[in-house]
Amino acid sequence: MKNEYNLLISKFAYIIIIVAGLNLASDVILPFLGAFFLFIIFLPIVKIFNKYSVPNVITASIILSIIVFIFFVFISYFISVNENIMNNLDFYQNKFQEISPRIISFFEYFNISLEWDTLITIIEPSNLIKYISSLFGNIGNIILDILLTLFLVMFLLLETNIILDKIHYFFKLDKITNKNTIDIFFNSISRYFLLKTFTSLLTGILIWILLSYFGLTYALFLALVAFILNYIPSIGSLIAALLAIFISLLQLTILDTIFITMGYLFINIVVGNLLEPKIMGKQLSLSTFIVFSSMVIWGWIFGFLGMFLAVPLTLTINLLSKNTKEYYWFTLLIDSTVTHKTGKQYE
Repeated sequence: MKNEYNLLISKFAYIIIIVAGLNLASDVILPFLGAFFLFIIFLPIVKIFNKYSVPNVITASIILSIIVFIFFVFISYFISVNENIMNNLDFYQNKFQEISPRIISFFEYFNISLEWDTLITIIEPSNLIKYISSLFGNIGNIILDILLTLFLVMFLLLETNIILDKIHYFFKLDKITNKNTIDIFFNSISRYFLLKTFTSLLTGILIWILLSYFGLTYALFLALVAFILNYIPSIGSLIAALLAIFISLLQLTILDTIFITMGYLFINIVVGNLLEPKIMGKQLSLSTFIVFSSMVIWGWIFGFLGMFLAVPLTLTINLLSKNTKEYYWFTLLIDSTVTHKTGKQYE
């Protein structure tokens, strides 16, 4: 019993050491992770092109062109919105000073007491713009990381068949899993991103319709924010909603803001809590607690991008541990569809 306890302690110690190492090396690891998951996302398209004997060079060129175009459109649009907000900063600053006392009175009427001085300082438009500007101030580093990721994706796409053969051989060599399981894993990750993109796009479109109906100036911008942040489990939609509510308070009436808040709540309940679990089915075999916990852990390790990759990274680890005797306990810990009664019984 004592040996089993010591073994369990040592396993957790290994995990802590690995997590700390990943955190320290996150700047180097992130481009490789981003490239790997982009490679998996577009792998079905690569296989379709290969079926018709299209050279890998042409396939890689087409896929890279699509990725670059998407990144260029998004970055250009967000930069233009940032400039527009900067040009109207005085208006938003005055509007914020005007509505702040009314918001404080509203909460105090319900006996809700907060550190208003600190909160107002944080959410004041001029300070929020500084935070956003600091992000765009690092746009050079972001673009360099994107370029490095794109180069890695290009090499992976050019050597698709070789990469897949090596992955299959590696897992077969270590007796971790078989070829069918690896193919199922690739298909599962691709399907997850496809379905998540669909639900995120649906959320963004509904948000755009809602905000456009009320005449909010940045309806398209906030819809894109909702689309992007919807990839972050649990808190992504909340952050997008809070940003829209804040802008609505600056541009519209309090009554309009209440309706917009109710609209966000309704959309996220219908899409996030009803539609998404239904179309995902057993694709996402992780409980809500595990999804949120993985988002926190991977977010700490890899930063903001780690939150986006939290679910696929956890699913990857789940696959590896599910097919091994030594680490099967981890599958029992995180997989909601597997228990000690229904799972594999290693002797």
